[in-house]
Amino acid sequence: MYELKDKEIIIVFTGPNGAGRRTIAEMAGTTLNMKQVISYTTRERRPNESEGRDYFFITREQFLEDQKADQFVEVIEIDGHLYGIKSNDIEHQFQKKGCIYLVLNSGGTDIVKKVYGDKVKRFFIYASPETLISRQRQRGDTEEMIERYMSHYEEEMAYKNECEHTYENLDSSHTIYDVTKALESYLQRGLVDLD
Repeated sequence: MYELKDKEIIIVFTGPNGAGRRTIAEMAGTTLNMKQVISYTTRERRPNESEGRDYFFITREQFLEDQKADQFVEVIEIDGHLYGIKSNDIEHQFQKKGCIYLVLNSGGTDIVKKVYGDKVKRFFIYASPETLISRQRQRGDTEEMIERYMSHYEEEMAYKNECEHTYENLDSSHTIYDVTKALESYLQRGLVDLD
């Protein structure tokens, strides 16, 4: 397991599916020169997803083998699919950048927070159920997928008050502005060495 150094922190973007957590995370990462650590999953790749950008798509057998070898910091199962972040990937990205971010659901976020404690800063991105359903339809999700995502909405929203920062994402340009300001406060306080 990778031990975080003094100035290293992990930013985690979490919240219900369709709230825009990945979009906000990517925009903040680009603006502030942070690098994402990509999750591994056993689920099928969707048409709008790409290998190594959204997830690393691996077989269940490979995932379980890697889990048995203690390679994952966190592992969760959602709707029969496994998801996890590898310790080596966290270490590798810290060697390249002074600050990293993850995009996880509440279960994965909670595990990472328990492992790394105060070194993890959680940014909860959410929107109303109606907004989420509209966004999921716009991106081409099937009604079955939307129903599955929405079945986790209350569970994800229950985690909101646990997080250090919360943002209702009605307009991504406003949300990214507020998120970036909050992230800059961590960078300016010297918690992260960007050199």
